[in-house]
Amino acid sequence: MKYCLWIVNRLIPNVLKFRKIASATFVFGLSLCLVFGHEFWLQPSRFFADVDDKISLQVLVGEGFQGERSEGKKNRIIQYRHYIGQSSTDLSSALTGDSYGDVTVSLKSEGTHLFSFTNTPKFLTMKPDSFLLYLEEDGLDNTIAARKQQGNTDKPSRELYQRCVKTLVQVGSKPDDTFAKNTGMKLEIIPTKNPYAQRPGDEALFTILFDNKPVEGALVRYWNRNTANKLTEEKQRSDKQGHATFKLRAGSNMISLIRMVPHENKAEADWHSYWGSLTFGCQ
Repeated sequence: MKYCLWIVNRLIPNVLKFRKIASATFVFGLSLCLVFGHEFWLQPSRFFADVDDKISLQVLVGEGFQGERSEGKKNRIIQYRHYIGQSSTDLSSALTGDSYGDVTVSLKSEGTHLFSFTNTPKFLTMKPDSFLLYLEEDGLDNTIAARKQQGNTDKPSRELYQRCVKTLVQVGSKPDDTFAKNTGMKLEIIPTKNPYAQRPGDEALFTILFDNKPVEGALVRYWNRNTANKLTEEKQRSDKQGHATFKLRAGSNMISLIRMVPHENKAEADWHSYWGSLTFGCQ
């Protein structure tokens, strides 16, 4: 929804003067949701592989856990790494173009392989009503309350946003502890148990960390797309320990959330949001 509103408010700025045109424009903006997607994640070509297999890795953006390749620029990458055991490899050097593109990875070791990606922040501004809808949709109640307290509810937003995303791929039949690695990103989603050591129906607990501290009250989403391509979405708030628990479903899975905090440099922006996701398979 956030990007749909962005289209309405930024690409066609004057139509709100006219009701009929405004209504048509809003519908048009909504129809472009799949192009300007809400979620952002790392998508491997498969979640289960054998030793010496090769997989491709894409950075996707979209709605409803269905997306298209992000056209972000390579020079915005802060971290793009492949972890297995105690070793890690930089993946950004494998990108041949000037965008995020696709990366081909050789899986040389058995175990649970972890991939992480974070980029530099990008500026976004929205009209007050659209910003409020975005905050409500993503459960950012603290920001809503702060804007009311500051008397800024009628002012356009000034936000920097960036991504902190990971994916897990199981190679062979022996899961290991790589899944629990803290990659040093600002926002981390860490399973307390390896998802590849669990089965559909098992309860999976995830810890949400921001600046290495548990996040309480974050609206955490669990997305599942099964083998029949049916989408399921669940939501819950993280507790005082930063924990959110969901029953696993077979298929492709994603945990996602947004953490928004006041930006330190008010001349640059008022808010800084971090969009986190973790993808993995279950069978």
